[in-house]
Amino acid sequence: MRWVIAGLIGVWCVLTAGAYLIVLPDRRDDADLIHAYFAVGPDDPGPAGRLVARFLDENRSVRAAPQDVTDFAGADRARREHIENLFRSWYQFTQGRPLSQSPRLTWSTDDNPARRVQCGLFRAWHLRRYGEPLDIRTDPSNRDTTKTVVQCVAGAGPDIIETYGPAQLSQFIDAGVALDVTDRAQAAGFAVDRVFPAAVSSVARDGRQYAFPCNVGYLVLFYHRDLFKAAGVGEPPAGGWTIEQLTATARRITGNSPGDRRLIGIMGMGAWEMALAAGGRFFNDDATACTYNSPRTVAALSAYLDLMYRDRVMPTPAELASMAASGGANMNATAESASASALFAAKATAMVVDGRWSYVPLAARQRDRVLKPAMERRIALLAQRAQGAAEATLLRAAIDSLDRDVLVPLSDAQFAAMESCLTGDDRRALVQIGVAHVPSLTGTPFYESAARVAIVNRASPRADLAVRFLEFLASPEYNRQINYTFDSISGVPAVCAEGIAGPPRALPGLEAFDSPTFVEAMEKYAHPWELSPFIGRARLGQLVGPVLEQLTSRAIGPAEAARVIEDRINDQMHANLVRDEDLRREWERRAGSTFDPARPLREQVEVPPPARSGS
Repeated sequence: MRWVIAGLIGVWCVLTAGAYLIVLPDRRDDADLIHAYFAVGPDDPGPAGRLVARFLDENRSVRAAPQDVTDFAGADRARREHIENLFRSWYQFTQGRPLSQSPRLTWSTDDNPARRVQCGLFRAWHLRRYGEPLDIRTDPSNRDTTKTVVQCVAGAGPDIIETYGPAQLSQFIDAGVALDVTDRAQAAGFAVDRVFPAAVSSVARDGRQYAFPCNVGYLVLFYHRDLFKAAGVGEPPAGGWTIEQLTATARRITGNSPGDRRLIGIMGMGAWEMALAAGGRFFNDDATACTYNSPRTVAALSAYLDLMYRDRVMPTPAELASMAASGGANMNATAESASASALFAAKATAMVVDGRWSYVPLAARQRDRVLKPAMERRIALLAQRAQGAAEATLLRAAIDSLDRDVLVPLSDAQFAAMESCLTGDDRRALVQIGVAHVPSLTGTPFYESAARVAIVNRASPRADLAVRFLEFLASPEYNRQINYTFDSISGVPAVCAEGIAGPPRALPGLEAFDSPTFVEAMEKYAHPWELSPFIGRARLGQLVGPVLEQLTSRAIGPAEAARVIEDRINDQMHANLVRDEDLRREWERRAGSTFDPARPLREQVEVPPPARSGS
């Protein structure tokens, strides 16, 4: 059986290698590299710019339409294909090789349309930075960690692997897949000192760097400004607020519900996050034992239940089950968070804890329900009056742009024309969003944060070139694109300090998605995941999750939940230490004592958890 399994794995790896070496090249199209050259343009002082300038000098028919140089995609299809073919032939003749034979990187990532934009930015950035063409393609099919590790070990994996958080990073490090880029990062300016401190554990371990952030992940609080105003409630304080203040605010807003409609106060508050924000900790300072069962943890878990059962400002599990059927717009969300997103968009809940990426579904809703109808109504009126041709043209262009993608920037004239269409009723129909910090028991915001990162496959024959992609992830071009398109925020605080507002401009009612609160959350209040080498993060979640589910349904109380969670984690850590000699040695080094397999772990580490600063 072992030989059969080994044979199947071998066939799998051969087929994967064939996909990268044969199938993907069948899709090879040097048009993207041609577009990258034109994006660099003839005015760039580097080799790529000089090459484009020479091409234009030697091909007067292209020079006759200079807009094609700066806006290649703006040319009509026939014109674009003519320029592509001309440049392709000219490049091969002058450079002695086809452009299609340029090296190509494979990036294992999701199928988000933004990745195509980012690939285009990388091609142009590489031409400016290194003066030579380097192509890149995404591979959304390789998202399973185990599958990717097997492929990489067999020499058939992608060049660049996207992963999330310190736990997944460690899996690739331990498997020998992740390339150590510490020295290259220092030399090229993408070392760990460039990233938010809370994201460092997602890119480095034991003082060595293996990755660089694509973006950072965390959740803030969104609220409907008009619902707050209608209830006569002031907006949340800028510097943070308490659970008590949240409850009082939510009760006033829900008490203002019209008719028989029940307005939910808040959705998305979680027991896990509330306990950490209150100062509860999973581990002691050395991470040698779990110290979750503390008064702070119990107080936070009690407050979590109160939101649902005593104050009734957050749905209970039974209520949430019926709401989940409404679904949500976030394709990666759980049923619970998807329902929360949809209910918030429908103004069925006044507040929700969510990510900045929720701009896109809210903008699409704003476009379809208010903005497009208002513009179409205005266009019809102008047609009846046989006037305003220029205004109608602007509005049609705005509609076409928004229909293609709500992240395509509108011109200032198009945006102004769109806004001028909105009546008072239109503006009242808009979703009007505010952004605030997530409340906590102490009033001090707390965000458990990690980063979506890219690592380089150590076995890749193009590993040296792939490291340049990590360098690109530290560039202003990439990080501004992340900030401007609401993909959370970038992992580089220096770029975020410029401001995160686009283009594109946020659509009416959604301006708060450019709030400085997003950057402040990472700069002042973000904390990395708590980790211990003696228990994996995934296993931690497997032990904690079911207990918190029992708590949520009131099958157990807060004190019992805290005790059970601590006991289960310590029991698992104890079992890991018993069977792993290397772990025992590390535990004894950290604890400064000999591990005793006959004694419970917590008894061997009697160190009270210190107070977290700012909590």
